[in-house]
Amino acid sequence: MKSVLITGAVRNSGLGIAKKFLKEGWQTVITSRNESDAKAVAAELEKEFGVPCFGFGYSPLEAITDTEKLFDKIEDAGIELDSVICNAANLGRWMNPLTVDPTEWQNVLTTNVVGYFMPARAAVNQMIRTGKAKGATIVFVGSINYKDALPERSGYVASKGAIASMTKALALDFAPYGVRVNCLAPGAIWTTRYDDEYDAAEIESRKKKIPLGEFSTKETMGNNAYFLATDASHPMTGSVMIVDGGSDAIMSGCF
Repeated sequence: MKSVLITGAVRNSGLGIAKKFLKEGWQTVITSRNESDAKAVAAELEKEFGVPCFGFGYSPLEAITDTEKLFDKIEDAGIELDSVICNAANLGRWMNPLTVDPTEWQNVLTTNVVGYFMPARAAVNQMIRTGKAKGATIVFVGSINYKDALPERSGYVASKGAIASMTKALALDFAPYGVRVNCLAPGAIWTTRYDDEYDAAEIESRKKKIPLGEFSTKETMGNNAYFLATDASHPMTGSVMIVDGGSDAIMSGCF
């Protein structure tokens, strides 16, 4: 049985990714900033799929100290990882660059970049030690916004650019061990935020701007993350895979 760690997996895309791996029979570790939430969701998922699922606390904002705690729990549970999906993120919304608290802006970068680097590094160290590095994978969930910007989200856009660049850098660093590193870059994803914040007219307007006329979902995120994490994507490494219904194909200035 293969094992995967998915950060930020108690709702939305992360939950969809976890369900895909469990459906395929992978022992799965999910994290949340709130460990009780992670444990509760893990128990539900294990019951639903009949595959071992563990829930642990992990704050990507505190990645430098929290990663060691997370991996102590993983190793205490006897889990040897084959893949890591870094998904937990700070959306960094509504940050006017002229007035935003610099610490809040910095927190977006710390969560989205350091919060990915630390568990990836810890996982590869474990993979090398357990002899599972060759064929192992790291998947970073980035965004189309690594190349296409949004207003008042400079921290988020900068972090997604950093993730795309880090994907290439770590792909080179980890290639000698046989570990592949790729980035999934989605466009608009239907999440609970759409239910909470947008009316039907706004949702329809946003949908019409996507050439295929449909949002990504937690299920499509699961399928695409699984592709990058498995041999189906071999020998891809250092790649940023855009999954956006065609949005990035629109001529600049028209979207």
